[in-house]
Amino acid sequence: MIHIPKICIIGGGSTYTPEFVDGFIQRRDRLEVGEIALFDISATRLEVVGGLVKRMVAHAGLKTAISTHTQRPAAVEGAVFIVSQIRVGGVDARIRDEKIPLKYDVIGQETTGPGGFMKAMRTIPVTLDIARDVERYAPSAWYLNFTNPSGIITETLFKHTSLKVVGLCNNPINAIMGLAAFSGVSDDDVFLDWVGLNHLAWIRAAYVKGHALSLDQMVDLASRSEHFPFEPDLIRLLGMVPIGYLAYYYYHDQVVKEAKTAAKTRGEVVKQVEGDLLKMYSDPNLVTKPPELMKRGGAFYSEMAVRLITSLLTDRRDVQIVIARNRGCIADLPDDVAIEVPCVIGAHGVSPLNVGPLPQVIRPLVQTVKAYEEYAVEAGVTGSREAALRALLTHPLVPSYAVAKPLLEELLEANKALLPQFFPEK
Repeated sequence: MIHIPKICIIGGGSTYTPEFVDGFIQRRDRLEVGEIALFDISATRLEVVGGLVKRMVAHAGLKTAISTHTQRPAAVEGAVFIVSQIRVGGVDARIRDEKIPLKYDVIGQETTGPGGFMKAMRTIPVTLDIARDVERYAPSAWYLNFTNPSGIITETLFKHTSLKVVGLCNNPINAIMGLAAFSGVSDDDVFLDWVGLNHLAWIRAAYVKGHALSLDQMVDLASRSEHFPFEPDLIRLLGMVPIGYLAYYYYHDQVVKEAKTAAKTRGEVVKQVEGDLLKMYSDPNLVTKPPELMKRGGAFYSEMAVRLITSLLTDRRDVQIVIARNRGCIADLPDDVAIEVPCVIGAHGVSPLNVGPLPQVIRPLVQTVKAYEEYAVEAGVTGSREAALRALLTHPLVPSYAVAKPLLEELLEANKALLPQFFPEK
């Protein structure tokens, strides 16, 4: 039995929190958590979500204490793991991020392009503020970052804190679980040669029980999954399978057109789903994670977190796909940037497997997006408008300076109240 004295969830009022806690309930025979501390700036959401989580734990017969906090030091102090899942500005800010870029014929999306950039700008100052508390009250803790855009936020933590940090995203585990289901095997029998950045990655090769799938087999499997919306000819041209977020790059005009004609943005859909979930969570008779939570996204979120935590504590030294510091893993990128590749996870920490040079067909895109991410980190930390404009001008989805400049100004003005680094108090 593995005992974890305390885990702190930053953004504990999130509708995702019951999914995370359910992961420990499902593994009660292997993992025991003394306390799960939920921190949130919203006391109302904490009461609702914390209430459900307490009922879930009691119903499962766990001894885990659930504490709720609106003051961060008390929540963080003594934690072995800090889990960050915050959304600065809430879903309303996401909806703005989606709608404003569309006026310029650029996709608005919460992690990709100008929308993802603005989410990063709102999130970086808050993340660094959280990190200062963790450095003070739980300096030896592992900081697990789920907060989007996860690559940029994780890179900020790498470059500007002393913390032990791992970035997480459920795209890799979704792909692994999907391939395992299609192949009729355990997910332990699947290995993906996954290379790139968070939300900008490709599957170079896939193995089932040590046997490599042919490109035709990968094309066939991708065509049967909603997560890979690509034409077979494109996959064959690349010689590898892009993850779903690459649709914003390979089919940009099409996704912009679809977004402009859609009845609702994804953020507006999520806002409705979250409202419905919170009503369910308020029901005192609800004692388990509701199936409707799947509509919110985040499949296998808890599975991914629990696997990582287990490997770090027990020195399993298994391979998991996470966001790590490059350290020469991808030869075409700087050493200190965040990448998303298979890594060995153990008590020593996180060691990315060597990827070598990127395939030529994806190298320019990865390098360009990484340059954008580096400018985004600089802008988010310093409030430099020059760095911000360089970031948007560098991004492949922003077509020109004539678009980048007014788009940036409109995004900054719309988010003024949430951007202290760009609008300091006089």
